[in-house]
Amino acid sequence: MEALRKPVGAYLVLVAIAVAVFFIINPLLADEIEVQDVWNVLDILMVIALALGIVYAYLGKRAVDAEDGVTRSYLEANVIFFAVAAVSVLFLHNWFSLLADGSIEAGNHQAWVIWAFVDTALPLSLGVLGCRLWRGS
Repeated sequence: MEALRKPVGAYLVLVAIAVAVFFIINPLLADEIEVQDVWNVLDILMVIALALGIVYAYLGKRAVDAEDGVTRSYLEANVIFFAVAAVSVLFLHNWFSLLADGSIEAGNHQAWVIWAFVDTALPLSLGVLGCRLWRGS
């Protein structure tokens, strides 16, 4: 797992950047391209990134859980782990709903709010984790 730390970190950062950038420019491209096709590809990349993120965030959390007291590294590892876990649950809920129903109706505000949260929180949490993995901390 140690040898994969930098490549996984790079992957997490690249997925975080791709999701953040496309989320921002998505409304500008709605008339030009079929944005759902791009999101379908990004969804696959996000599932892989979230799975890797959960594993590496858990390993980081487990490494500092044995420390006495609450330290900075303990807080960082736990916040990252639970942030990635929360984003994963919300992402999978909406993604499975999308796969089962085929599309999101314009009136389904709950699904759109969850996607907006996921597309905002995923780049932040996976980006931070990816940078930490790249640096080796």
